[in-house]
Amino acid sequence: MKEIQLFPLPLVLFPGGRLPLQIFETRYLDMVKRCLRDSHGFGVVMITDGNQILSNPEEQLPDISHCGTYCEIVDFDQQSNGVLSIVAEGKQKFAIRDQYEMPDRLMMAQVEFIEEEEKVAMPEEREHLSGLLESLMSHEAVQRLGLSCDLGQAVEVSARLTELLPCPNHFKQRLLELKDPLVRLSELDKLVERMQKSND
Repeated sequence: MKEIQLFPLPLVLFPGGRLPLQIFETRYLDMVKRCLRDSHGFGVVMITDGNQILSNPEEQLPDISHCGTYCEIVDFDQQSNGVLSIVAEGKQKFAIRDQYEMPDRLMMAQVEFIEEEEKVAMPEEREHLSGLLESLMSHEAVQRLGLSCDLGQAVEVSARLTELLPCPNHFKQRLLELKDPLVRLSELDKLVERMQKSND
């Protein structure tokens, strides 16, 4: 078990993914400073109910998923208006065993890290998903993230596709919690098929 700081967000990040964030709340500015000072990371978890930003000190913290991704800061830039721009990179999935809050309303958790998924080659019948991912990664906004992806590996293709496809967060969260990349690819294939049919 390890104690980590949490950053609840209305999104899902996988290991290997990159996430640009604009930090302006005091609790998160302090968290990022501690991460940079102590070479620590933080956990990104999807919000299931509630708000990311607290409008007043008494507002209840959001409800969050029990599974998230531990991240490390790979780039940062202090802007003149006090906002801190960072890029976080997903490293390892975790499961929350206990969670609590600090006096500054920062969420903390005791977590167990989940083993990395086994590397599996992309099945021939799913190779069109690698092509779809390649085309998504050619977009300028995605290129700015500096993502790297082995298009022949099921783990990497299924993770990047889940992050980049326009689908509901609860669906992405369910795919994050899967431990078999081939099952994840099968679910993505069904999603892409449904999306294509709705566009016809």
